[in-house]
Amino acid sequence: MTDSVDVAIIGAGPYGLSLSAHLSARGIHHRIFGPPMQTWCAMPKGMFLKSLDFATSIFTPRPGYSLIDYCSKQGLSSAEPLSMELFARYGLWAQKELVPHLEPVLVTRLAQAGSSFEIELANAGKLRARRVVMATGLAYFSYVPPVLRGLPDLVTHTSQHRDYESFRGKDVVVLGAGQSALEAAVMLHEAGARPQLLTRCEGASFATPPQNPRPWRHRILHPMSVFGASRTGFLLQHVPHGFHFLPDARRVELTRKLWGPWGAWWLAPRFVGKVPGIPNTDVLSARSVGGRLSLKLCDRRTGTERELVVDHLVAGTGYQPDLDAVPLLDRALVGRIRRIEGSPRLSLNFESSVPGLYFVGAAAAFSFGPLLRFVAGAEFAAPTVARRLASARAKTLSASSPMAAAS
Repeated sequence: MTDSVDVAIIGAGPYGLSLSAHLSARGIHHRIFGPPMQTWCAMPKGMFLKSLDFATSIFTPRPGYSLIDYCSKQGLSSAEPLSMELFARYGLWAQKELVPHLEPVLVTRLAQAGSSFEIELANAGKLRARRVVMATGLAYFSYVPPVLRGLPDLVTHTSQHRDYESFRGKDVVVLGAGQSALEAAVMLHEAGARPQLLTRCEGASFATPPQNPRPWRHRILHPMSVFGASRTGFLLQHVPHGFHFLPDARRVELTRKLWGPWGAWWLAPRFVGKVPGIPNTDVLSARSVGGRLSLKLCDRRTGTERELVVDHLVAGTGYQPDLDAVPLLDRALVGRIRRIEGSPRLSLNFESSVPGLYFVGAAAAFSFGPLLRFVAGAEFAAPTVARRLASARAKTLSASSPMAAAS
C-alpha cells in the first residue's frame, strides 16, 4: 500500500528547511526529503560566504535560530568572511532543532498521478502527495558553456571540487569573473597550481571594504539590505512581489545582470598580484591534445586568435536553472510546466502551471528576481508558500467535510 501525505518537500537546504519550519508552526503535516544541506556540505574547503551574516539564515517563525544566534551560542564571530563550512554546520544544527522529522533519503522520481503526485525514493519507498514543493537549490543547475562540454577529464565546474590539491604544479585556466571563479583561482594558487583567470570582461573586480559607521547621507541614499547597501536591494527585499509584475524580458535581464560578476572585498588581497589574468577574451573551441587541453582564444578587442595549452580548465560560470536538467522530474510532468526560458513560470504564490506543484529557490528567480538566488530569499518564499498551502488545505478539508473544517 502506498503512503500518502498532503505536502511533500523535496530538498533540505535553506529553502526546504525554512518552509518545513513554517509548515510545522502552522500544524500542517508534511514530509521533507533529502540529505540536509547537501550542496553546502560539498562546497570546497576554504570557501567563504559572499553574503552578510544577517542575510544568511534558515528562516523560521521561532526566534533564536539565525546564523548570528548560532555563532553567539557557539562563541564564534559572525563578522565577514564566514566560511561555507560554518554555514553548513549551522544548517545541520538548525535542521536537528527545527526539522527533526527530516527523511535524509533522495527522491529519484516525481510524476503526476491524476490530481496528485507520485514520489519514488532511493530506498525503494513510494508515496503520493497532494502538493509538492521543489526546493532542490542549485544541485542540478551548474552551467558549463557548450564549447567546453564533452571533455570531462579536462574541464570541470567549480561545484565539482571539494579542494584543489590535485592541481599542484599544473597550469589551470579559471573561466569567469564572479565570486566562485575568483575564489577558485585563489585556492588553486594557494594549493601550488599556476592559475590564470580568463574573462570576457576587463578582468577581476572587487567590492570596496565597508565603512563602519557609514555616513548618514550614505545610509539614506543607500539603505542596508540583504544585498548590502543598495536602494535596489532594499526594494527587492521589502517589496519582493513587485518584481513579479515586470515583463518577462525585463525581469530575466535584471535577474541576470543586477549585481554582476565581482568578488568580495576580503578576497582581493589573496588575488591581486598573485593570479594573472587573460581579459576581454572568448573561448572559440577546446580539444584534447596529448592529455592536455588546447584552447582556441579570441581577443574581443582586436579579433586576434591564439592557442593556449593548459592542463585543465575550471569553469566558474555559475548556474542556469533548467527543468530539463533535473533528472528526478518525470518528462511528461516537465512537458506540462509552463516556462520562462528553462525556469518554471510561477504564480504569486510560487505555484507552477501544474496545480499543486511549487518551486522555491534558484528555480524561482526568473519569476521573482535575483532575491531568490540567495539564501535571504527564503524569508519571502517560505511564509508565502506556507500560507498558500495552509489555505489550500483548509479548502480541501471544507470540500470533503464541513465538520472537519470547523474543527
